[in-house]
Amino acid sequence: MARRPSTGTKRRGGVAKPGEGNLVSAAVKKASAPPVKRNNDLPEVTIRIERKSFHHRTDFDRKAAALKRLSDQGKLFKQANPLARDGSVTGGFKDRIIKKLYNKYVKNNTGSTEQKALDEAAFERMRQRVVSQNPDHVWELQLGGPDEVGNLKLMDARTNRDIGTQIRVQIMNLPDGTPIRIEVVD
Repeated sequence: MARRPSTGTKRRGGVAKPGEGNLVSAAVKKASAPPVKRNNDLPEVTIRIERKSFHHRTDFDRKAAALKRLSDQGKLFKQANPLARDGSVTGGFKDRIIKKLYNKYVKNNTGSTEQKALDEAAFERMRQRVVSQNPDHVWELQLGGPDEVGNLKLMDARTNRDIGTQIRVQIMNLPDGTPIRIEVVD
């Protein structure tokens, strides 16, 4: 009889994940910093977000405009890190979008056979695009944004990661609550 992996391991690509991984995850959750508020007693710091050649232009422009607008409204500040996140917020985001697209273009399609084929092809193109993108917190969590579905949009994965990294590197040594102003470099 084959032996089952011990509790706390997960099979991934045929390789067992060490059981200690669960302990590390639990420690990170416990070590999460409590959320902070904007501290207007601290001096405002301007950070730059630079558009790079590999960025998806539309996604970069949308994200930069949203952050600039929040900055102009005085809503951005350095949030404590690591911040506790609810994995269910982003976890099923793409699946919910794909399900809505499926229901609209395939499941509830009452058109002709030819129209159904066109709609199924359109659905598959949209599904592939959704799969290739990441859920993005439009108002960055690290800048005080809410961890909720209403703050999510799909975004090119590489652009999303790079913008987040640009921000993180510039704010990591600032005191929690520091007001942030955004400058966009194109």
